[in-house]
Formats: sequence, structure tokens, C-alpha cells
Amino acid sequence: MKVWLLMGLLAAGSAGATGPSRLEVKLTPLAARKGAVLFRTRYTLNREGAHRFMAVEFGWLVVDARGGWKEVPHRTVAEPPLHATAEEDTRAWAELERVDAEFKAPLDWKSPPESLVGLLREYGFTKKDAVAKNAGAGTATWSPKALCQGQRCTKPCRQRTLHEWRSGDIDPVAEPQKPMKALFVHSGVAVFRNEYDEEDNHGAFFTEPVVEEEDRNPGIEMHDVMAICVLPR
Repeated sequence: MKVWLLMGLLAAGSAGATGPSRLEVKLTPLAARKGAVLFRTRYTLNREGAHRFMAVEFGWLVVDARGGWKEVPHRTVAEPPLHATAEEDTRAWAELERVDAEFKAPLDWKSPPESLVGLLREYGFTKKDAVAKNAGAGTATWSPKALCQGQRCTKPCRQRTLHEWRSGDIDPVAEPQKPMKALFVHSGVAVFRNEYDEEDNHGAFFTEPVVEEEDRNPGIEMHDVMAICVLPR
């Protein structure tokens, strides 16, 4: 409790300060069945670069190699008011710790969260379909030049992640990169971790979806984003 109280005091004291804007997305594989893969998800967007607690969204994602994509929310740990007290910040950090611990724990297949029940019923996932979070790691690669599985390569994939964020175009000449190895490969789906900032990058830069081009945000400065490519058949 002392740790969260200290973090609350620090956050409350720096609520008006800003730094780089940041996007963080974590995708944790849970199961695979009949070409579909089930993930746990964690999403945080700090658009203003505020030095304070920002909302964290937890949920579920099902992706299949035929193009299916379904996001289901589980729980959001809301950010405290802009001028929150240290006590309010402390409560938010403590709640986040509880939800993080819940999502890191093994899934209780006999008594899953209510938010997951519909997906389990729709896709038929059971404990027998559970997969290791590093299954197939390193068997696929992504670079600005190509998406490859073994010796089979296609044009570079535009990676996709939660809330329709997608990787932008990268000039392979202006921004050369070594091929990035996948963290997870199963059922024709590959997961890559992209770490990007203005000084260094490992992976892709992400842009958010917009209705009108003139509304496009200039971009988030720092990314730590797990995103998905469908592999060539």
C-alpha cells in the first residue's frame, strides 16, 4: 500500500506536466481452434503525454486467418479526475494492480469471466485448445520489405491492433530495419511487438483510423504495441 500511496502522491503532484504521447497494447494468446485464435488484451493511450494515471482497457480478441476480427471489452480501470487527490490516484493504481494480477493469472476455464462466455460459446474454445503464449515464436518475420514465414514471403503486411490502429507505411530505404521475429505464430496468425520512438525504433509506426484525412492526428510519439499480421498461405 505504501508503494501505491507514493505513486499517487507523485502523480497528483505532476498532473499538469506532459511528456511524449504514448500507445501501449498487449496481446496474450490463450487458445486456438479451427483457424481462430483467442487473446487477452490490454490497451492504454496517453495522447497528451500526461504524467499521471491514464485509463487502461482490458478485454478479449478473436482473430482468424480468413480476416475475422472481434474485440470484446472486459473491464476499464478509469483515470481519476484531472485534479485528483493523492488518495484518488492511489485507489486507481491499486485497482489496476488487482486487474493486472487477474489477467496475468491462468484462465479459469470452468468459471470464465462473464465478458468471455459469449466468445467461448460462439467459437467453441475450451481448455483443450489452450496454447503457449510463445507458440511458434521466431518462425515468421516482418520488415518494411516483406512478411515471411520460413522461405515463403509476400509484400509487407500492414499490421493491425486494437481499436483499428494500423501500422503506417515505412520507407525501407530511408528507414532500413532488420526483420523482426514474431512473438507468436499459430493458425496463420502472427503477433509482433513494435517499439517505436523518435530516436530509435524496432518495428512499425502506428496511425489511428480517421473518417476524414484532414482530421488525422499527427501521430503518437512512442509505441509499445503488439499487433497482428495474417500470414501468406
